[in-house]
Amino acid sequence: MTDKNTFKLLELIKPEVDFDTSNTPSEPDYSNFDNWAALPDVDGQQFYVPDSSFSVNKNNNNVDVFYIHPTGFYEKNWNSDMDKKKSAFERTEIMLGNQVSAFNESCNIYAPEYRQATYYSFFDIKNNGRNALDLAYSDIESAFKFFIENFNKDKPFIIASHSQGALHALRLINQMIDNTDLRKRLVCAYVIGYIIPEKYYENLFKDTIKSSSFNDTGCIISWSSVVEGFKRNREKTLFWTPEGWSVELMSQKIVSTNPFSWTNDDGWYSDNKNKSIINKAQNYDFTDRLRVEHTGAKKSIGLTRIQGFDCSVNSESGLLEARGPLIESIKKMKYFNGDLHPFDIMLFWGTLRQNIKDRIDAFI
Repeated sequence: MTDKNTFKLLELIKPEVDFDTSNTPSEPDYSNFDNWAALPDVDGQQFYVPDSSFSVNKNNNNVDVFYIHPTGFYEKNWNSDMDKKKSAFERTEIMLGNQVSAFNESCNIYAPEYRQATYYSFFDIKNNGRNALDLAYSDIESAFKFFIENFNKDKPFIIASHSQGALHALRLINQMIDNTDLRKRLVCAYVIGYIIPEKYYENLFKDTIKSSSFNDTGCIISWSSVVEGFKRNREKTLFWTPEGWSVELMSQKIVSTNPFSWTNDDGWYSDNKNKSIINKAQNYDFTDRLRVEHTGAKKSIGLTRIQGFDCSVNSESGLLEARGPLIESIKKMKYFNGDLHPFDIMLFWGTLRQNIKDRIDAFI
């Protein structure tokens, strides 16, 4: 089942024609820096911090991060045309501010813009959605090759991703990093907000381990957060394996790490040093998925007024369940249904920021 608000949105954004390779947006050239959403030497929302107590190192860091942003495209085309005057890019900018900003003290930040698949792709029952996701992934692979050959200069690197970006990250690690010389330079991969079924892990990754400690390296860290006791009412989603696409049950056991303990057990943990953040803007509705044009609204991030909660990895599902004062506050938000997916990184921004340092220290 799909909740009624999502169902209504899907009706409004369903593409009217099938995916057609002869009618897709132009392939991006990553030697053109306009096709990057974030670069270390270009000011942007990736350098946001909640207040002046947080320091920022824009470049000259020992480690790079290659960040793959989540879905921000909700139009009736299968793939985004990457127009920076459109709302899809504005949503990408917001994700730079509330997600990859966690890396801006420790890493040089590189984030390609790509022909992301429309949100409807994940619900498509034909092959259109899979084709749209394949096209999106082809851009990620091209951008990563350019990053390695022209930007990285043999430095250690981190892969960071969320949602659709996490799906592409899993494929990228399988296709280009795992079991190669590049794997020796992989500090870790934060693959957040997309299911990684336990049953596929060993087939996907030969020498990239599941993280079980705060300072593991050469590993994958993943979680998908919900409120305590929540069961996702969306039954299935697409998943990629080397054998091809499959439709997977959302209820199956998934790979998960608790970002308060950085372990995989089902204990309840909190972290009083963590800082959760929120988006801030004037005259901007963060819940509006139907806007097409970029608003130009000024945005920032800030600390949540209420801090503090604890979380546990559910032993049956692998979902990261959360409870406490901040979670109770989120429950009161408009359209909230119990799934903390939009907050997967914002909730843990502070502890993630520290963990990035810990893993880099362990690696170097």
